[in-house]
Amino acid sequence: MRGSGPNGMKKAILREILWFFVALLLSVPLAFVFIGMLELTSGGPELNDVEKVFTLQLFLIGAAVSFVCVYVVRLVYLAIRHLVGGGGGSGKSP
Repeated sequence: MRGSGPNGMKKAILREILWFFVALLLSVPLAFVFIGMLELTSGGPELNDVEKVFTLQLFLIGAAVSFVCVYVVRLVYLAIRHLVGGGGGSGKSP
């Protein structure tokens, strides 16, 4: 954690809450991309009930995977920045 004392801890918690919501917001359009890459088709002109449930389940899986991937990319970026030496107390988030 950057900083020291209660202010540093408060900034770190607020930064994590911000990144949680950013990851949550980014996961929705990325889930649509995930569904689009699967190119699901129906045998009829419209989806039946089973296909609708299946599509919704795939969307939720895509959203969860996208959420985790956004966080992993963020953590890799922070690790590289720390290893290169740019993580020393600037207080800026990526």
